[in-house]
Amino acid sequence: MVIQFGSVPGERAWVGPAPSAEIIRGLHELAPLVRRHAAEMDRRCVLPEEIVRALFDLRAFRLWIPRRYQGLELPLPDALAVYEAAAFIDGSLGWAVMIGAGGGLFAAYLEDGAAREIFGPDRAVIAGSGAPDGKAERVEGGYRVSGRWRYASGAPYATTFTANCIVTHGSELVLDGEGRPLVRAMAFELSDVTILETWNATGMRGTASHDFEVRDAFVPERRSFSVLTDSPREPGPLYRLPFGVLTELPVTAVALGIAHHALEAFADFAAKKKIHGSNTPLAQDPAVQTAFGRAHATWRLAKAGVAALAAQAWEAAVAGQPLQPLMLAEITAGCARSVSSLREAVDALAAVAGMTAIQQDTDFARAWRDLLTLAAHVSVSPIHLAAAGATLLGARQADNP
Repeated sequence: MVIQFGSVPGERAWVGPAPSAEIIRGLHELAPLVRRHAAEMDRRCVLPEEIVRALFDLRAFRLWIPRRYQGLELPLPDALAVYEAAAFIDGSLGWAVMIGAGGGLFAAYLEDGAAREIFGPDRAVIAGSGAPDGKAERVEGGYRVSGRWRYASGAPYATTFTANCIVTHGSELVLDGEGRPLVRAMAFELSDVTILETWNATGMRGTASHDFEVRDAFVPERRSFSVLTDSPREPGPLYRLPFGVLTELPVTAVALGIAHHALEAFADFAAKKKIHGSNTPLAQDPAVQTAFGRAHATWRLAKAGVAALAAQAWEAAVAGQPLQPLMLAEITAGCARSVSSLREAVDALAAVAGMTAIQQDTDFARAWRDLLTLAAHVSVSPIHLAAAGATLLGARQADNP
């Protein structure tokens, strides 16, 4: 497919193969290097510098940076394909690409000078936290900020850190229009941040999702924003989508890639490993075949469902139509249930894998641990099913009083 960018006056025109296809091809070429370093990534809890450099060269962290800042501004379905392809190679790689690229969305909420300063460099990438674990005291020209935040994926190679803060003035809480504490995100200079090497999770160890701390740093107003309450300054359809949608679907795409890796790894060793006490390959055991058939079907159905949800959301954004509560509930429920079902399917494979499932250095065990870790992320937690289900039930009751 050939596409052309640069439809907005003043933007740089670009013609050629779809960027997502180019990046996915580059990721495939990178796969042998990533898998050679898998044990090192687990041991050191970081992506090797060689792999990080390759991701920068592929522009993998620029998928959602606006085109005016030399980003790719990829359509939602194209970006999800990149995230899934990266996660199929390795869960930590997929998460790192998804989080690093997702930070590009923030450029749409910053004034032009700040956005250009943060996202203009070729090696720009964001790490940070959405939890409001900092305090931002309003002062002349901006804020004085202190706080400590967890799970800043990609911290060792980030060029800017962002984090949510509760805003105060005169040490009193500032309230928003609905009477709740006002929360704003701050974009910190690298020199204001102290990285605390705390990441020691079960899986996705290479994401280097460390804590970080800021003490009494001044953040100018132009480096403050909110993806929840501010209007985007960019006109593209990507930036019309709710931030929740641009979190839930990407996290689920990474889960799909990890589950696919687990399926391939399981099939590979099941063809070689012998059933205990016999010379018959594990792959010929009916219980194993049943578990694999169910897992593969689960993965395929989840993949199709996520693709359909993403396509529907993207079509609405392109048409300039806001996503209605019913559609938002379908995305939330679809993503939460897809991740849960993928985890359950790979758990079932682990149950028939024998000791292979608990060996730290096997591909299957690593993918299994990565999926367990991803499934703990709040954006795809089953706790959201109640609210989504209430919305879906309410819509049906309204249709059938």
